[in-house]
Amino acid sequence: MARVLYIIIIIFALYGCAKEVELDKPAAYYEEMGDTLASEGKYTKAAERYEQALVRAESPEYAATIQLALADSYFLAGKYIDAIPVYEVYLEVYQGWESAKLATVRVGLAYFNLVRYASQDQTNTERALFYLEEVKRKYPDLVEEYDVDLRIQLLRERLAKKEMQIAFYYARILKPEPEFLRYKYVVTHYSDTIYYGEAVYKVVKLLLKKDEVDEAEYYLLKLISDDKENKFVAKTRELIDKYKEKKEKERLKALKESGNTENADKQPVKDNLQENQEQPAQVEDNNEQAVQEEPAPEEINQ
Repeated sequence: MARVLYIIIIIFALYGCAKEVELDKPAAYYEEMGDTLASEGKYTKAAERYEQALVRAESPEYAATIQLALADSYFLAGKYIDAIPVYEVYLEVYQGWESAKLATVRVGLAYFNLVRYASQDQTNTERALFYLEEVKRKYPDLVEEYDVDLRIQLLRERLAKKEMQIAFYYARILKPEPEFLRYKYVVTHYSDTIYYGEAVYKVVKLLLKKDEVDEAEYYLLKLISDDKENKFVAKTRELIDKYKEKKEKERLKALKESGNTENADKQPVKDNLQENQEQPAQVEDNNEQAVQEEPAPEEINQ
């Protein structure tokens, strides 16, 4: 009974007691009306009846059935903002129930349908990803039916794009440190997205500005190991090669100006990439043709 009272409190909080509830009819009466309206595609009006049925539910089990029908009515009506809190309250109260698996999918899909453009707030994207990853972890039998893997990948692409946009902003206002951290975050957390190669390239570029060539070469080797056909492999290697050529010219010039030509003919510092040629991720020939860029996926339908 405590669960029923909890549901009643939440429902009244969500809907502000805007509708007067007829207390002279049993829950089944309103549930039947809701079912009829839903079967006719009148989901908004069906939701009103399910609300009335929920308040009159005699048991937690019955309340669970009605609450799920209420959330589904809002979902099918395209009122995702209304559906989400009902699903989430359901999951809080009835977690562990068999029907919770469908509620988890549906709330994830509701958030998914509210995903905004990358330039906007990504709270809905993060919440959709949270619930869909829960589905993949807890309910693998539903993954294929609801295209969970594809949706997760689209959400991750969106979040990676947001991080890149923030990094570009910091680049425009000349804030290299937060810019670097954003690119590095993409490299660390979104290596499965189309933005990974570009993020590595940007990280290397900023590292070379600080003369941190060893770490720059580490990121190049990581990119080669993760995705050797990525078009940014060649671009990043070229960036490092040009940096080394410049440094070698500066070294020879300094020796010449100091009059110390004795060491001018000595070999420059050994290339760290050559030292790693025995590793599984080998550095490719500089003349290798770059792979054509894959087109970015279209924006997620709102």
